[in-house]
Amino acid sequence: MLVGKSFVDYSWNDIIQWLKIDTLSASDRQELFLLSMIAVISLALWQFKLGRNLIRPYYILGVFFHEIGHAIAILMLGGKPVKIKIFPNDGGVTFSYYQSFGRFRRAIVSSAGFLGSAIVGSLLLVASRNPNITNNILIILGIFSLAATIVWVREWLGYGFMTMIFWGFIILAIAFRAPPEIQKFMIQFLGVQISAINFLNIWYLFAYMRGYSDVGKIERYLWLPYWFWGIILTLLCVEILVQSIRIAYFSNYFQ
Repeated sequence: MLVGKSFVDYSWNDIIQWLKIDTLSASDRQELFLLSMIAVISLALWQFKLGRNLIRPYYILGVFFHEIGHAIAILMLGGKPVKIKIFPNDGGVTFSYYQSFGRFRRAIVSSAGFLGSAIVGSLLLVASRNPNITNNILIILGIFSLAATIVWVREWLGYGFMTMIFWGFIILAIAFRAPPEIQKFMIQFLGVQISAINFLNIWYLFAYMRGYSDVGKIERYLWLPYWFWGIILTLLCVEILVQSIRIAYFSNYFQ
């Protein structure tokens, strides 16, 4: 236990034991290290213009699932998503009909972008631990990406549309042609990238933007200040990610 010590007294072994990393197999440690490096490199590259250009296709993937989160929430609550628009400057917007929604349902829709991408990314990380379903998940993800793009994005030959069509075919090609090891890496890579959108775009969680940002809308619907909802959404996204890693690597489900 790490009790009775100052921070400077902690050794690397203490931290490993506290995080229970020492209970993992060598292969699991390598996987977690690789996933951590992918996340760190993505966050680092996003700080520079050249880096943003390099990872923009991955970022667009995250934006797509952010907007899909809004669209699915609207569907589940009885509304009708009409169109998703993904902008070349990396933003996105979901057009829909839900005039009959009250304040609470509108707040759920506004929060569903960040929470939706966090849930999708985390589910992919968990699914990667089960080799029996990895291939099926990739096929479902590829087909869903293509279908949702055609149905909702609609801007044929636009940047967002073509990027997601590219991703759909790449995912399906890997699902049908790649060996299991590549399939596992792909689903983990996608899980990290889709989860990372919330942290690459963390400024948006604390941007009012005249009430038009997601947290700005929640403030209008539920009154508490937008930065409060930014903190809540950030904590929820972190908790979803942490719990997915705990289930995938530190539970008995995949032993």
